[in-house]
Amino acid sequence: MTELVVRGCRGSMSVSGPEYRRYGGNTTCFEVAVSPTEWLIVDAGTGLRAVQYEMGEGPHRITFALTHFHWDHIQGLPVFDPLFRGGSSIAFHGPAADDAQVEAHLDGVIRPPWFPVSLAEAEADISFHALDGPIRVGPIAVTHVSGHHPQGVAAYRIESADRSIVIVTDHEAGDTEADARITAFAEGADVLFHDGQYTPEEAHGDRRGWGHSSWEAAVRMARAARVQRLVLTSHDPDRTDDGVDWIRGLARQEFPRTDAAFEGMRIDL
Repeated sequence: MTELVVRGCRGSMSVSGPEYRRYGGNTTCFEVAVSPTEWLIVDAGTGLRAVQYEMGEGPHRITFALTHFHWDHIQGLPVFDPLFRGGSSIAFHGPAADDAQVEAHLDGVIRPPWFPVSLAEAEADISFHALDGPIRVGPIAVTHVSGHHPQGVAAYRIESADRSIVIVTDHEAGDTEADARITAFAEGADVLFHDGQYTPEEAHGDRRGWGHSSWEAAVRMARAARVQRLVLTSHDPDRTDDGVDWIRGLARQEFPRTDAAFEGMRIDL
């Protein structure tokens, strides 16, 4: 059975300490091992580091579907070992005007003085692709729509022959058109991962416009899209394990089939 594995589900920045052990402190990264040599990875936050230890020596075919290019979603790339070993083929897909812009966004930060090695020095066979239609990774189909976030964001729907998982991280609910678009996109999904970084008070208070949703907005989306299961993700870096437990409990009162993402969580695909 193919599985989606959560390798990072913290929003904004990575954190560490005993109060973050159950849900984890790494930023967003979802892994799907499509075959022993082919991988789909949604976002490349600090959780990406764990993926390379599952891969073995390679070579591999690796497809990245990036939701956007904010630092917490690509910070794992500079230390991703397959980039700097020959033989593997790595394709980067992301929301941009054209293929060259995807390359520019990544190359602009993976280079000195921010990192000692530049992306141009990578030994893997790398390609860059602006989102334009479905992505195929073996038997897995990946489609996208745009969400509401500063500088833009993509939501992804990952489908096998009989299962579907939708990932909506870093989406700020409240934009009528974006909400309607994502609701239609997530319709009937088996699992919806949805940004639940804030409480309603935070989302409507001084964090309005920061590009994240409340658990309450995630529940509304799950109901409207008639999904089978909701998983809150993009946990606030200031939210301890107990705080995430509390938010999950509130959400379950409104949508009982709610969970909170944690590192190592596995979802059948």
